[in-house]
Amino acid sequence: MSRVKSRQNVEICGDCSAADATWASLNKGILLCTQCCSIHRSLGRHISQVKSLQKSSWHPNQQAMVYTLNGSGANNIWEHSLLENNSKFMKKKPNPKDPISVKSEFIRAKHLHCSFTFRDSATYDEGLENELGKQLHASVRTPNLETSFRLIVQGADPNYFHNERGTTPLHIAVKTEQKLQVELLLIHGADPTFPDAHGSTPIDYAKKNVNKELLNRLIENQYELTDAFIQYLTHRKPDHHNGMHFILPQGGFESNPTSVNKLQKMKNALFEQLAMDVFDEIDRRETEAIWLSCVDAIDLTVVPFLPVDSTLSKHRNQGRQKLARFSTPEVKSLVFDILIDTQRRQMLAEKGPNKTHLREYSSVADDDPLYDSVAPDEDYVTLPTIQENSPKEKTSMGKVGTDKPPEVVVEQLTKQLQQSDSTILDLKAEVNQLKAHLETLKYENIELKTRLSQHKVPDNNNSINGDGDSNSLQTITNGDVDLRQNRKNQRPSSMYETREGLKTPNWQILKNQMKQNEQTRNTTQSLYGLVPDSQTIIDCTNLITKSIQHLCKTINDRDNEDCLASGEKVKIAIAKLATILPKDKEGRSIKFLCDVLPLLMVECSSLQGAHKKGDGALIDHHTGKIREYAFLLAKQTREVVARYSTAQ
Repeated sequence: MSRVKSRQNVEICGDCSAADATWASLNKGILLCTQCCSIHRSLGRHISQVKSLQKSSWHPNQQAMVYTLNGSGANNIWEHSLLENNSKFMKKKPNPKDPISVKSEFIRAKHLHCSFTFRDSATYDEGLENELGKQLHASVRTPNLETSFRLIVQGADPNYFHNERGTTPLHIAVKTEQKLQVELLLIHGADPTFPDAHGSTPIDYAKKNVNKELLNRLIENQYELTDAFIQYLTHRKPDHHNGMHFILPQGGFESNPTSVNKLQKMKNALFEQLAMDVFDEIDRRETEAIWLSCVDAIDLTVVPFLPVDSTLSKHRNQGRQKLARFSTPEVKSLVFDILIDTQRRQMLAEKGPNKTHLREYSSVADDDPLYDSVAPDEDYVTLPTIQENSPKEKTSMGKVGTDKPPEVVVEQLTKQLQQSDSTILDLKAEVNQLKAHLETLKYENIELKTRLSQHKVPDNNNSINGDGDSNSLQTITNGDVDLRQNRKNQRPSSMYETREGLKTPNWQILKNQMKQNEQTRNTTQSLYGLVPDSQTIIDCTNLITKSIQHLCKTINDRDNEDCLASGEKVKIAIAKLATILPKDKEGRSIKFLCDVLPLLMVECSSLQGAHKKGDGALIDHHTGKIREYAFLLAKQTREVVARYSTAQ
């Protein structure tokens, strides 16, 4: 295949010569068919930046640059060794009808490993790099795009600084108004904010030439990353010509304080790398959407996450691939937080001693630790908050708009106050729950003592704790159990002193002994041998129902004082029912009632606090919770009634 023939019919795929080239690789300078494009996408954006010719948005100069390179035979640079006679690479270029596996093997050798590209036999040293840079510096003055592209492929640095002339190739291309050369340099990483020996940037050169088209193009490239984020969120583009470089959505997005705090604690280099990874993920998703809309791409393999970049660390590649797990709302929330912190960092940079913009994220060195250097989430708890940082940061926080927008500051403070209130409410809930358990135990204690006193046999000394010669308990029979305990004269039990003279067990010891003898969980029944009748249980449940109805009526009237009192009535009624229900049969129901009851009391207490604050949102929230717990208690009570009504 000769070079002349390769320049004929340029509207074909550069890898397999298919006639339906509907995609292009910007940094490779060739057109692609759908199948070959799928392989390019699997290589990663760092190898080949693909774009749809029909459905993607193009800048006219960028599209003209791609078509010019493709028409001038840029593909020959990638297939140099294949075109040479007696080539040592006995490799045949695939045909359009060849299997995709054959095309994949060829494309990986051609573009990933650059196996067919011309390589100078000399070792790449500083002298050769300088020579290539000087040649590129001279080439960009002319419209010969293929020569500049060949030099870049061979290793010329688009940001090469010419020591004698004190400029970079982009300075020269802008000065000579070579629009396509500017596009070629930008697509390969040229920095439009790089200063020359006199401190002027390529953007300043465009301003001197009064070339608005080049000026706007350079500014768009400078803000390429943030523009992509803004367009992803708002489908709008900032008006850089009028100095508006940021557009933050006014509605539909809410900043996550935790995420913002973590972003603010990142160093600039790490933050730039994260932003660049998110930019690549957004580009992958948008390309995927266009890809799926193509009829001829349905059966081809999709790219589910960002391909591995061998120049990056293992941990960073893992972090980049984890971005694919984010749902669309999660990605948009992350992008929104990155935009907010980017604006904050640029404002700080503009106020700094150098007053330089935060450059776009193309000059990041991958030698630094990336995702593996980020502390785990639990470590952020020990880090100082924004208010506890350095005095300079405190000063900037005090001035509205110096550190970040005032609405963000207010929102963060509001979130922190809400979190503090939530913590206080949780602690109050635990205290109230413990109090509820204590009340239940006290009530059971009183009931047990009452039943013991009802079954005591009258004696000459008719008081259990009297001063007579002896006190005794009536023999209590439950099946084969016959318990009789006699007590001698002694002082009443006190919680502040021990009863060393106690020779016979008290009522609590009787309870424990009967529990061991009977091996049953129902201590009250084992002690008394009494089974509550159905009518007593039904009466208790009716009392619970009336108490719940009164509670619901109270919260509807929004009387916070009566709400807590009504809750106490519900608690007493349920505690009474729990003491008379047989625990061997109704243990599950009793446990459910005792678990839900403290939650109800906590909400009643919280509703009272919400009324004092006058917070309508909290009032509605706690009222709904009270109704929910009251419904659960009423439902469980109805089930108990149904069982004993049937038995009756």
